[in-house]
Amino acid sequence: MTIDMDPRVWQVLGLGLLASCLALAALSDARHRRVPNALVLVALLTGLLLNAFGPQPFRQNDGLFAMYPGALGLGAGLLGALVALLVFLPFHALHVLGAGDVKLFAAVGAFAGPAASVNLALCVLLVGGVLALVRMAMVRNSRLVMRNTLAALGQMLPGSAGSFDASTQTAWRMPYAVAIALGVAAYAAWLFSGHDPILNF
Repeated sequence: MTIDMDPRVWQVLGLGLLASCLALAALSDARHRRVPNALVLVALLTGLLLNAFGPQPFRQNDGLFAMYPGALGLGAGLLGALVALLVFLPFHALHVLGAGDVKLFAAVGAFAGPAASVNLALCVLLVGGVLALVRMAMVRNSRLVMRNTLAALGQMLPGSAGSFDASTQTAWRMPYAVAIALGVAAYAAWLFSGHDPILNF
């Protein structure tokens, strides 16, 4: 069963709901350094429902982030959430990102589908890197940043007994929901200004 709705209206509705969820998550993360699980769950379910019941696309790879939008189906929504989760999970394993950030990006994947989730991840990571560099330049703590980066990467080496934890061993923890929100906005602006996806699947 699908809802009889113009695909463009569906797209505006979906992007508006996603933007609202991300804005609330970014605000909560900036103020309290946490993303509420209830908000993540609402975002995840909303993305899945949009893809399950929205108007069907003309082509297989259409979706919310497309010039010719259309719902991908429940299966693709679930796969998008899984792909997004798997992309960010290693950063959580290295204690670079919190669990709330990873779950929030998985919810974004439920909106976007698997192909767009990979492109969104690239934009989010790029924006996160830029924000970290800006912060580093503002407070002039490049030595601490480099030491912590090497400590986090060192944990990946076989036999490493490292226990780096970004939440306790940094001078400042970036509210990464802000980077996620800005990265999603940047990717949407890139696509809807007429550019092709960064990686075309």
